[in-house]
Amino acid sequence: MKAVRFRAPRKTVRTSSCAALCFALLCGCGSTPAPPPAPPPAPPCKGDSVVCASACVQTHSDNLNCGACGNACAPGLVCSSGACAATCAAGMLTCGARCIDPQTDHAFCGASADCTGTSAGATCAADQACVSGACAQLCQFAPLDLDTPISTALPPYASANQPSAYQPSPIWGAMPFPRATNAVWENLVLGTGQSRVDFVPYQIEAQRTGLAIANAPLQVSATQVNVPDVTQAQLGATQFGASTQHVISAADLFSVTLRYTAGTGSMVTPLVGGMPYVSAIYSGLTPQLTQLNLLTVNGSSVKSASGTRFLLALADGSSWVLYASSPLTFSWNSGGLTAQSLFNGTLRLAHLSSPAMAAALDAHAAAVPTGGQLQISVGCDTALLRFSWTQSGSGPLLMTAMPHHLPLLQTPVLAGPTFATLAGTLQTVEGAQWTLRLPLSTITWTAPRAIAPAHLAAVTSALAADSGYAPDPGTASGDPYFGGKQLARLARLALIADELGDTATAATLRARLAPLSAAWLDGTNGNPLLYDSTWGGVVTTNGLGSSSADFGQGHYNDHHFQYGYHLYAAAVLARFDPSFAAAHRAGLNALVRDIANPSAGDTRFPRFRYLDFYRGHSWANGLNEWPDGTNQESTSEAVNAWYGVQLLALASGDARLYDLARVLLALEVNAARTYWQIPAASKVYPPAFAQNFCVGRLFGSLATYSTWFGGNAEYIYGIQLLPFTPASESLISSQWISDAWPTISTRTGGATEGWRGLLSMAHATAARETAWSEVTPLTSFDDGNSQTNTLWWVATRP
Repeated sequence: MKAVRFRAPRKTVRTSSCAALCFALLCGCGSTPAPPPAPPPAPPCKGDSVVCASACVQTHSDNLNCGACGNACAPGLVCSSGACAATCAAGMLTCGARCIDPQTDHAFCGASADCTGTSAGATCAADQACVSGACAQLCQFAPLDLDTPISTALPPYASANQPSAYQPSPIWGAMPFPRATNAVWENLVLGTGQSRVDFVPYQIEAQRTGLAIANAPLQVSATQVNVPDVTQAQLGATQFGASTQHVISAADLFSVTLRYTAGTGSMVTPLVGGMPYVSAIYSGLTPQLTQLNLLTVNGSSVKSASGTRFLLALADGSSWVLYASSPLTFSWNSGGLTAQSLFNGTLRLAHLSSPAMAAALDAHAAAVPTGGQLQISVGCDTALLRFSWTQSGSGPLLMTAMPHHLPLLQTPVLAGPTFATLAGTLQTVEGAQWTLRLPLSTITWTAPRAIAPAHLAAVTSALAADSGYAPDPGTASGDPYFGGKQLARLARLALIADELGDTATAATLRARLAPLSAAWLDGTNGNPLLYDSTWGGVVTTNGLGSSSADFGQGHYNDHHFQYGYHLYAAAVLARFDPSFAAAHRAGLNALVRDIANPSAGDTRFPRFRYLDFYRGHSWANGLNEWPDGTNQESTSEAVNAWYGVQLLALASGDARLYDLARVLLALEVNAARTYWQIPAASKVYPPAFAQNFCVGRLFGSLATYSTWFGGNAEYIYGIQLLPFTPASESLISSQWISDAWPTISTRTGGATEGWRGLLSMAHATAARETAWSEVTPLTSFDDGNSQTNTLWWVATRP
């Protein structure tokens, strides 16, 4: 059962050398006289330049190399658009007896008129290119190291490590420690392992007698969109029975593979996010498809069919196509199909939502996705994420892209079929490699603009009033969530004092914060952190002892929400006191590794416990079985987790961790703006639900306008907003708030001041001065917020 989150009236609670080689190949080998010296290596050319005679030239405008190296124009002619001509072509200028395009020319970028003097434009630097008439930095992307562990040491409190009372089931098979606890497929290993998982576009249940499959129409109401829990087909074998059990045989960041066995036979099913077919690889078994409610096979009512392709018409009106890697003969009735012999090969089943999909599905049926690998490169505040799908079979691979993928995908080869899902329309894409271009936020400690002068005095006055704030001792020592929020509140005040130049107040606040933060990192607080040697993670003493304590902490519910606050507080301390981070490095590393370990080489923590790279966001649910799959509520607190890691890396000078955290943050923001925030232009959810402008909780198979702690509208919007930090500027779309504000303001009229403050802070992204008038009368605030932070946020909006 999911650890339930409760909410007090004002409190928020909770239940990612070529040249030398080339010359060597061109030159022969022998003992005769030494070859002449090799020419100097060609220079690296920028923009649209090419190498001619060891020099970089632009063949579209160079009179000596017009259109090709060595092709010189006759006297009186100029090189224009790669051809010798009497005059420059339209849109080009004559500069130094040659034709140039001022929009792209490296030497005369932005030139005009006669291309002399003040009209000559700019000469771009060696590491720049001329883009649209302006010099722009060339991005040099460097691979982000995802192999080297952040650390391999045990946490500092590891001497007190304990096994969890909740032990892995036999379904884990031979999967090694440490174990994934928050994967999208977690339901496959929890309880009996038969609760469903949404791999989009298909819902999967690993039943005893086979793999149940559906791509059912959505059920929509004003408060939720859900995928009904039905079975439209089951892939299995005649040898399976009530005692048949599945186990996990492989898993990676994009997939999990199940293995069913009966005698010496097996059925292996690689389940990959975005798979347009469900695949089963048989060895020595007799395939059987059941729970179909069949009307016809290949358009016929004859109860036998042979071949490698079978069109299945179901009584619910849906059509499916079954592919076999080698010929099979099936007998069938309304309940399903049974093969007439043992089979060694692959069956693939796909939902045919329209006849037009058939040709593309037929053409790609032989290529089976089996998993995926992740590579990340970073340059110029941009990340390139490469998804490399692994596959078996032959031919081009077909996968499906979610709505958040499509704007990021570089040169995708789009195929025809689309699938309607809870997450919007999925578009099929051909190719075994995807490259996603993801802009990264440059926000660090402060907003990208100063406090508005008209509001500076009010912010300064609020800081003076808030400077005496001290967290509640019991909460700060024992509650990983509420205590973390209070520590982060203190840290926010210190950062605002930094920004105001009030060094004395900043030092006082940090001095108050330091021992509280250190106690958590060293395991000397009232509810010490422990290392869980069963699953591989950092949990509280109370959480390890009870599945309901600390909002399911011992079952890995919400760790990123909770530890994000602690990492943020520690980063604020380390900003001006590197010795704090050095003294508590082991504890800090343990928290980072628990939520964001990038390396399979770390044998103590699973890789990327929370971030689902295909879905683009985190799953918070942990080891809690839920009928609609794993879920996440507070996207803003997930963003805060990656922001905390980012600031800690910045304070510590860890460039790799800094970029890794920025990538995780950017992914979470992109998904939050796509699947939780619902601006008017969004097409993800049906109109009846979209009129809420917000998702409170998102499951694999369910989106709800509600929270774990209540149905008040202010809870639903507010839980996607808190805490407000500089990073919130990346998260909160002003267009979303502008579209949603009439609804938000109407539905939240009875909200308490703590919630009203959060909502008005969001309103400031669309209407700063109106929001200022809303927040200045407030006298109480959310326990992770303050008057100072509220006024600071509004005063730093555009």
